[in-house]
Amino acid sequence: MSKPNPFKERQARKAAGQVAVPVQPGALPAVPTSTEAAPVPFAQGRPEKMLTLADLPEPVETPEATGDLSEEEEQILALCMRGVKQFEDAWWVMGKAMANISTRRLYRKTHATFADFARDVFNKSRPIAYEEMTSYSIGELLSARADKAFEGNSNGVSARADIPSIGKKAAGALNPVTKDYGPEASIAVHETIKDATGKTATVKAITGIVQQLPRKEEKELTQEELTALARELAANTANTGREGQREQANDESPVPGLEALRSAVTQLEAAHRALAPARIKKALEEDPEETTSLLASAQETAVKAASRASSFLPRPT
Repeated sequence: MSKPNPFKERQARKAAGQVAVPVQPGALPAVPTSTEAAPVPFAQGRPEKMLTLADLPEPVETPEATGDLSEEEEQILALCMRGVKQFEDAWWVMGKAMANISTRRLYRKTHATFADFARDVFNKSRPIAYEEMTSYSIGELLSARADKAFEGNSNGVSARADIPSIGKKAAGALNPVTKDYGPEASIAVHETIKDATGKTATVKAITGIVQQLPRKEEKELTQEELTALARELAANTANTGREGQREQANDESPVPGLEALRSAVTQLEAAHRALAPARIKKALEEDPEETTSLLASAQETAVKAASRASSFLPRPT
């Protein structure tokens, strides 16, 4: 017999535009929608009221505004920065919330498994939910470092300026490192990649570099070894990107053929290491359909590469 799901009732109430709804015995309390609702005390501290659109003033163009900010402008800036931080933290909070529901087995109130709960309530598959639950730890560390008031005005420097920013997808790309070595190591790898490339690396670049790092079950590294390898891979990635740009632009001094070929073979070898049996087995457990599709694509690319290489090799006599 399926258990009653109070979330469906809450969704129906929300759709009907009801704000305050009495909590029924045995049902989860609805999230208050009024901006004046008192915050709920938690074990970890006193939460700050979440901002709503009504809490922010209407954007008004003021081209004549110059000089230091007025007291009112300082207050608006602080409020806006609070809204920005709230947005940045939102997915971290979501991940930690799901982790609590999973580890404490809170889903048992309405569902038999966390997978069913994630599907029905969060509209997420089990693998995606677990990836986001892993990612939140990076966000929590960065948030703790940045958890101080926004200092200075437009002529000063934000107290959060030295905090490395990271998005949801980038944190997810670092999940293999987080799972093996913890969030501190992931942040160190992320900072190393930024330093090596001289800019914020794309999610695609981070994914490519992390895939080339050996998993702990294959070869355990110290954090120094891990970051050193990440720095080397990031530098190679940056150099390869610059080489490709020069070729596309028909530069007067193009990359020599041997150097370009050596770089291509290095990438093929890295891809081969990334396709470790342990990783493939784990991926098949998480999502068999997508994993099979990716493996088929990898096989097709490998066949093309082998065919192209063999066409230039001397035939055995």
